[in-house]
Amino acid sequence: MKSTSRLGTLLLTAIAAVVPFAKAQTVHVAAAAGSSQFLTAALGADQLAQTEIANNINNGTWTNGQKASFHWTAKNSANLIDLRDSRINPEIGNVFVVWIADASDPTGNTNVTDIWAGESVDATVAVRNFSAQQTTGSGAYLQLIPAVAGNLISPQTLWADGNADVSLLTATNVSAAVGTSSNGVGDVHINVALSDLRPEDALAATTRALDKLNTTTWSGLGYVGPTKYIGAPIYTAAGTGTEATPVSFGLSGKKDPISNIIVPAYTTIPTGASEIIFVLNNGGVYSSSTSNFITGVGTKSFPLAHLFDGTTVADTHNPAFGGSGDGEGTALTLLLREPLSAAMNVVEFSLFRSSGNTDDSQEKGVINPLNTPYNPLNLATPTHGKRTRVLSTSEVVGAASKNGSTPYGLIGTPNSVGYIAFSFANAAKLSGSSYNYITLDGVDPLAIPGTVNQELPNGTVTSQAAVWGGGPSYPNLRNGTYKAWALERYLVPTALIGTDPYGPDVLAQSEQDKIDTTVSDFVPFYTTGGTDGLSVYRSHFTSSGVAGNNGAATAANEFNGGNTLGGGDEAGGDVGGAIEGPFGITLPTTTGTVTTSSTDTKNKGYKVTWKSGAKFTAGSGWEGGSITINGSSYTIANVALTTTVLYVTTNPGANTTAVSYAADFPYNYPLATAPGTLNKKQ
Repeated sequence: MKSTSRLGTLLLTAIAAVVPFAKAQTVHVAAAAGSSQFLTAALGADQLAQTEIANNINNGTWTNGQKASFHWTAKNSANLIDLRDSRINPEIGNVFVVWIADASDPTGNTNVTDIWAGESVDATVAVRNFSAQQTTGSGAYLQLIPAVAGNLISPQTLWADGNADVSLLTATNVSAAVGTSSNGVGDVHINVALSDLRPEDALAATTRALDKLNTTTWSGLGYVGPTKYIGAPIYTAAGTGTEATPVSFGLSGKKDPISNIIVPAYTTIPTGASEIIFVLNNGGVYSSSTSNFITGVGTKSFPLAHLFDGTTVADTHNPAFGGSGDGEGTALTLLLREPLSAAMNVVEFSLFRSSGNTDDSQEKGVINPLNTPYNPLNLATPTHGKRTRVLSTSEVVGAASKNGSTPYGLIGTPNSVGYIAFSFANAAKLSGSSYNYITLDGVDPLAIPGTVNQELPNGTVTSQAAVWGGGPSYPNLRNGTYKAWALERYLVPTALIGTDPYGPDVLAQSEQDKIDTTVSDFVPFYTTGGTDGLSVYRSHFTSSGVAGNNGAATAANEFNGGNTLGGGDEAGGDVGGAIEGPFGITLPTTTGTVTTSSTDTKNKGYKVTWKSGAKFTAGSGWEGGSITINGSSYTIANVALTTTVLYVTTNPGANTTAVSYAADFPYNYPLATAPGTLNKKQ
């Protein structure tokens, strides 16, 4: 995403150029960071700085108190500059810089030695700018736009050093080392991407946006631009002037389609799993009738997809809420993301374009993507309600009117619904009784103890232990029942791995090692020492011509015994892949899906047949116990069970389409083993 105008910073370049370096600096990390990892990567970088200081004190390089870590964060104070074609505009975004300098200088500008920096952009933009092959080197340029301390990360105690930001205006040795040139000259190249889309999926999303419009299957979205590889801008309808342009790139070991230079080999390093959640601005009145979405995933009916594709009325009586669809509910504004967004692709392929409904899309109805009211998107739905476009998580969150500005997003639009990558920082802006998150098929994405009316947390407490009371974070992501999530990862040049003790691959581990004790925005993939880890994965499949590979199996973690697949030779796509697991953990109930019969079988009862999830325990151990089917409780008949058939004593009704079940018996899940399940979609 970019601003509508280039920022002229040549004057800053000239000023910085006359400030001599005290000594050479090492820029360990120059990241194009998906917004979902921006904050946690910054905290991980500060922890790396603390680690380096401690190591150098221990080995005698520095004395105690000689060096300190400093940091600067600011809004819209960096650009990613891709010079493969003059028609590719810079991408402006929020930025963090962490560095080590002499502790005696409070500005952090004396004897600067080590730097970590990253700009926040959407996932596909991050992957593209990392992959861009310019004639001057691999990766786009990172340009800093020095400014006063922004203190974007709050409270400051989240930082490992516990300090507030300093201004970059007075830390000129830092800005000069990274670069402040608006034409890229002298700026560092991006050496890592942080993305919640695999690169193959990011390229597939870009290609789909660029391809000729196909209003039958929506496999091509028609944002066709000046060249085959540079598309037309996708505009926001929020009034902020932002736009997103699809621009193609090459994958690891493949040719860059614009510069024809081979992309150096890189490796994906998983860091954890994060959720996409739906949030309702309820107009100040919470109602249980609008607290849950029925997705229909795994069935033959898809009410949530038909709400967001604009073919049914956008109001509080929509069938996605379990309503009648009579058009007599409160009209809603649906906030859609652009097709380059990771959040858009996660919900698109996990919920809206899933198995049995693969020709559906949020883009349905966008029949002229180069003109209004399709771009910017602002389309009415049947009877009342509308769909509109916003271009970032911050625009989904939105803002109220200020000094005559136009309100937008969830904050600025009563009775609106949008989806965001969950983080405590985003949630805090939407806390209070005017907002509630929405469960999916009855599954709570957060499951935070003490939550009232599904209000979002206010951000004052963010560690795993404090939020979940010692239990696991995001328990329903971990147990495989919450559908909308993505795996976070780093894309790191293979040649760089293991060469820098404070480089991108080490930062990837530092970030997830800090997550549980600072801002638990996601479930870590596998922490150092196995103190925590993921217990599910998504089935990988062929994407952008690359065959799926689920990666290697992790060891069982010490937190709950779980393990997963990922990393190593992981390849292909996984967005919208079937959720596999959980693995290695023990749950207090046995869960899955079943079909049921309304016929009373003589001397047995009503037949219940397993369809997916954990199978029944054969024998007599469950007889007389309780089982919940589609939200209602039943008693298991005194008839010996098989792993796929049991009987209940009262009529559950005829459910020929699979519905959820939970039996009050613990279940021990086996560990995941490679290669796992491939080529299976959600």
